[in-house]
Amino acid sequence: MSLSLMRRTVLSMVAVVAFIGAGAQARQHEVVATPLSGIPHAVAYATQGDTPRPVVVILHGAEGGTEAGDRFGPILARMGYVGVAMPYYSPNWGDFGPPPAQPELAGSFIDIRIDQLAALREALRALPAADVDRFGLLGASKGAEFALIAGSRYDWIDAIVAYAPTDVVWEGWGLETIEAEGTRSSFSFEGRPLACMPYRGFVEGLLAGPGNADLRAIHANGRADHPEREAEARIPVERYAGSLILIAGERDAQWDSASATRAIAASRAPAGLDTTALIYPDAGHDLVGDGSPRDASRSGGTPEANAAARAEAWPQVVAFLERTLKP
Repeated sequence: MSLSLMRRTVLSMVAVVAFIGAGAQARQHEVVATPLSGIPHAVAYATQGDTPRPVVVILHGAEGGTEAGDRFGPILARMGYVGVAMPYYSPNWGDFGPPPAQPELAGSFIDIRIDQLAALREALRALPAADVDRFGLLGASKGAEFALIAGSRYDWIDAIVAYAPTDVVWEGWGLETIEAEGTRSSFSFEGRPLACMPYRGFVEGLLAGPGNADLRAIHANGRADHPEREAEARIPVERYAGSLILIAGERDAQWDSASATRAIAASRAPAGLDTTALIYPDAGHDLVGDGSPRDASRSGGTPEANAAARAEAWPQVVAFLERTLKP
């Protein structure tokens, strides 16, 4: 065999091996979506293989549905976690709105069951890739409220990422509350509604139409009206012994997540609990992920400030999960 022919043969073999290796690597990073039996619309996202990986459950905000899980499940899977979408609410306004996208889920944001998270954890035990002894939550807005309540009640939660959080449990909403404001809670635990902080003017805001209600004022005024309910409605975050990272914007137009972040951090400080607080002066409510500028009309802040906050916060969230769930 001539030298040139030998060189071409070797190069061809190298190319074939590289092609095979690239294909194997692509398959290794392919994300598989597995519906979880008995938990409506819950899906576990993981790359191929049965090697046990930490679990991160995605808890959506007031928008409900599956969008947050569909988006972040594959992202978390490629980061080396089992990313679990657990939708728990699908808006149902009866004749006043479109039919619910997921009718099996709660149609009103009333008495949402925190303990369904424990059922989800049990269902994940059947998934070889899921290591339920390394368990994290990633929640935004009402999902952060859900996550913080759960952390204060379950000692098997190791890490919580809370975007635009609240330090109190809030009133719920739905068709049942239009003529009964202030009477129902957003969340329940083991069959009992949790004590909550009422709104002021929620129904008027609802009737004003999408985007017209001053949600921050509705929350702030309700809180100002009912100082006597503060202690009962407060989420006891000091009972959560795991690690916590909070991300908030001072110009949040939905509720005052920056003040809530400071209150949560202060409640955990005396016990020396692992807490990181990231507060961005010019940012609003929509801070999840690392995306480019997007509409901020209902979030607060500007698209540019929110994008900058996301760009700075996301690497810290990634490092936080790495540190707390992958020892």
